[in-house]
This record gives sequence, C-alpha cells and structure tokens, in this order.
Amino acid sequence: MNSTSAGVSPSLHTRIGDVEDILATVRYLNEALYMAAGGLMNAEATNALQAVASEIEDKLLDVRDRLDDVREELQ
Repeated sequence: MNSTSAGVSPSLHTRIGDVEDILATVRYLNEALYMAAGGLMNAEATNALQAVASEIEDKLLDVRDRLDDVREELQ
C-alpha cells in the first residue's frame, strides 16, 4: 500500500466500482437511444439525436477514464 492509498477504505474502491457499473449501464442505454434514432422517419431528427448520443458517449468515456485515474491513485 502506498502513501496515497493509506487510510482509504475498501468501501471507497467498491463505490468507485459501483459508479463504473452505473456508467456502463448508461452507455448501453445511450447506445440504444442512438440505434432507436436510426429508425426515425425524419433524417434531421435522426442526425440530431445521434449527434447528442455521440456527445454523451464521449463524456461518459471521459468520466470512465477519470475514474480509472482515481482508482490508480488509490492503489
């Protein structure tokens, strides 16, 4: 255990894992939205919803990466 993880409870690691699980679920839901938007009969609406879903995916991946950084710091 290094100095950055001294005093860090295992429950903190568990909570980070819980957040990662929630992020994964939200990513799956976002992907479903992206795919459902492809079935719309309006190309502009499809493009708009898929663009928003893509931005959401990017932000979710950023959060996942930052959580990975936090987890590494705690080890």
